[in-house]
Amino acid sequence: MTRSSFLLLLVVLMGFAACGGGKPSGKAAPQKPAGAAGPDVWMELRRGTEPRELVHIGIQGVVIGPDGGPLAVKLFADPRRSDDAWYFLRTYAPFELKSPPGDLVFHSKGKASPGPAEKRMIFEWARAVAADAEGGRSGGTYGLVLGWHQGGSSGVCHDVALYLTGEVVASACGWSADVQGRLDPAQLGRVYGWFDRLKSFQAGAGDQDLRQGSLETRLVFAGLGKDEATARQQEEIQSFGEALFNELAARREGAAPEASPTPGTPPPAKTPAPTTPSRLLLPPHPVPPKVDDEIVLQLPDEPPPPPPGEGTPAPPRRPRPRPSPAPEESTPPDDGNTGP
Repeated sequence: MTRSSFLLLLVVLMGFAACGGGKPSGKAAPQKPAGAAGPDVWMELRRGTEPRELVHIGIQGVVIGPDGGPLAVKLFADPRRSDDAWYFLRTYAPFELKSPPGDLVFHSKGKASPGPAEKRMIFEWARAVAADAEGGRSGGTYGLVLGWHQGGSSGVCHDVALYLTGEVVASACGWSADVQGRLDPAQLGRVYGWFDRLKSFQAGAGDQDLRQGSLETRLVFAGLGKDEATARQQEEIQSFGEALFNELAARREGAAPEASPTPGTPPPAKTPAPTTPSRLLLPPHPVPPKVDDEIVLQLPDEPPPPPPGEGTPAPPRRPRPRPSPAPEESTPPDDGNTGP
């Protein structure tokens, strides 16, 4: 992400914050009516005013259009959406959310009971999928919570974008491709707390002259709360963005360890920042737990011998060991005396 694109991101991000968002409330989902058409696992989003927009999301794509009107079938704009849908629908139990931005029915095969953060994560993901199906809104900034940037005169540039869906994207100058991950739901709940409570803000060094080799850090946060972020909170969120970048950078294929400082050069002074957990993201390829209807084959350690059948010679029997012959008793030599 270049300097100009980061500034463009700043403008669009502030526009998103002004649009508003919703904090959904959840309850158990009604069961799918017997005999209803459609796949066994799906999620359905209804939003807007009458006629409401209907978004039916499955594993392969989206059916979208006005509720009661003509519907269009569209494939996912990003192939990774299919993996996300499969993971959500096979991991979490059914539920329903109702909120001003829209209503979600989540009919799944999972067994894990979703908490508030997981329910909201799936709800925001469904909204992002609907936006993709409509042709996209504001490009890659739709649903963006924060953008973190670090760069300097030496040509170093590090960037992180974190979304309400829990998706995180890291990029850097010299990388051939971005690195993506998904925030752990426990950490995502922490982000939602910031987003709902704090106002939007910017933090960083600004455009002041930097020393040769020093790094500038900037943060753009698109909160929808009413509280002004304190200096401590801004520092905490900025440290969170840096930790996300470091964790994703370590996953990059062929990533090299950080270069050691030149001998004799003192490390740059840093203000102590709030500590962050050592792991913020889910594993690179999370796998949903097995469900009850999956067939698990249990094979013996060794196959049993085949039973003898008609026309099939029986397997040879193992020969029994024979006892060794008893040793013969020795006969005294004949001395010619036959009588007593």
